[in-house]
Amino acid sequence: MIGGQYDRDVDFLIGQILSYVNGIALSGDGMDAWILDVDDTCISNVFYYKSKRYGCDPYDPSGFKAWAMTGACPAIPGMLGLFSKLVSSGFKVFMVTGRDEETLGQVTTENLHNQGFVGYERLILRTAAYKGQGAVAYKSNIRKQLAEEGYKIWGNVGDQWSDLQGDFVGNRTFKLPNPMFCGGKLAPFFFSGISRIHKAHTQSLIYQRNRTNILDKMNDADVSKQIQQMVRFIRQEAEEKANEISVSAEEEFNIEKLQIFEADKKKIKQEYDRKAKQVDVRKKIEYSMQLNASRIKVLQAQDDIVNSMKEAAGNDLLRVSDDKKAYKKLIKDLIVQSLMRLKEPAVLLRCREVDKKVVESVLEEAKKAYADKASVSVPKVTIDDRVFLPPPPKGGNSHEPFCSGGVVLASQDGKIVCENTLDARLDVVFRQKLPEIRKRLLGQTSSS
Repeated sequence: MIGGQYDRDVDFLIGQILSYVNGIALSGDGMDAWILDVDDTCISNVFYYKSKRYGCDPYDPSGFKAWAMTGACPAIPGMLGLFSKLVSSGFKVFMVTGRDEETLGQVTTENLHNQGFVGYERLILRTAAYKGQGAVAYKSNIRKQLAEEGYKIWGNVGDQWSDLQGDFVGNRTFKLPNPMFCGGKLAPFFFSGISRIHKAHTQSLIYQRNRTNILDKMNDADVSKQIQQMVRFIRQEAEEKANEISVSAEEEFNIEKLQIFEADKKKIKQEYDRKAKQVDVRKKIEYSMQLNASRIKVLQAQDDIVNSMKEAAGNDLLRVSDDKKAYKKLIKDLIVQSLMRLKEPAVLLRCREVDKKVVESVLEEAKKAYADKASVSVPKVTIDDRVFLPPPPKGGNSHEPFCSGGVVLASQDGKIVCENTLDARLDVVFRQKLPEIRKRLLGQTSSS
């Protein structure tokens, strides 16, 4: 089985099958069939029989079933090639096995697929209806059913004679070698046609006769010599086995020691990595805190400078209202601009109490200017006589609300408000120019 002769025998037979296949002219109706057995025909059980001394031990049904349940049967390479050839040539390949469908159906299907047997027509296993039937009767019934379905069986391949005997065996049958199952290559030839009991009895008689003839020809010295040889052989076997056990134990010890060492090393590395990450996190936190503190200081300095500039600009705004003529024109333009933003037919206007007369003097002119510019009717603008904007600043360090000038317009319901005071416009300008101001004050680093 493992010396190469089995593989050579199988390949020789597959060569005969391929020669036959190449000479077949298929009908083309999809009913050209080929039957393949499964165990030791498509997939091999050699690894199971290795533990059974390659078929020398009695057949163990439960042990074989446990092996089959693992789904670890490898493909017989030559048979996998033959299977692919049959499928690609157009044959409907039927996989027929005596395995029990209830317990081994799923695992057998997966085993075949995993080994490359994909594309067959049907996998047929033994169902409850065929339990108790012999292999010849069971497989004959399966082939009969296929024939009744209209299939023409061109070929039938198996490793047991029971795969190829009975009815509807096909146009041609091919027997694969299986010395493991037969209990030796010469046994079928010596005991062909003899019952199992007669075979065992005849084997025993031949053994006893040969043993008696050999012992009769041997003297005491020869017997002693043979016994000594047997003792030496047994001792040598024992020493080799003991050495094998010692070597195996040493290997297992080294493996276990290495596994423990690697596990401990991995734990130490994980602990080191964890502490290194903690140190790294602490460094990042400290750096971030220092960076934020420096940024806060820079921003505070920026804000102080900007507020000083804004305060200086606010002082300049106070002088705008000193020029009566220019301020009057400014109020008019602010009203027109606010009306353009609101686009409401009726609005409420608020101003500083000191600016009320100026607003009243330019209001009609402003409304007409808006109507002409927006191409709409002149809106209704009501000056709020009850609520005024804060007065001008009183000077000094007073923190009371103040307004440098301008107007605030709102819709009648108060939901839309356009604040167009000089202070509000100054805030808008500062927000827009703040990045540029900071850049000019502190350079490029202020943005980083």
